[in-house]
Amino acid sequence: MDKKLLQEVKDHVKVTWDEEETNRKLERIINDAIATLDWKLGAKVDYSEGQEHNLFLNYCMYAYNNCTNEFDNNYFNEIMQLRQKYEVINYAQEEQL
Repeated sequence: MDKKLLQEVKDHVKVTWDEEETNRKLERIINDAIATLDWKLGAKVDYSEGQEHNLFLNYCMYAYNNCTNEFDNNYFNEIMQLRQKYEVINYAQEEQL
């Protein structure tokens, strides 16, 4: 697990303690967030910076607070913008082949 990413998620959800159980929960959330957002965006995505990073942190916050059912409605525009970005990137890569 990327320790920097774990720390960024902890900062985002306001976890200031270092406890093994909490860290395991956040690591599961991070892994689930990556898989879920990759599926929603239709691509394998680097979540280390930019709009992708913000969306990732917010998804983790929703998951930490057990309200992922509200995420899609609240972040629909961001999801669609990024999905379109990756559709264009994928199309351009296919055209080069």
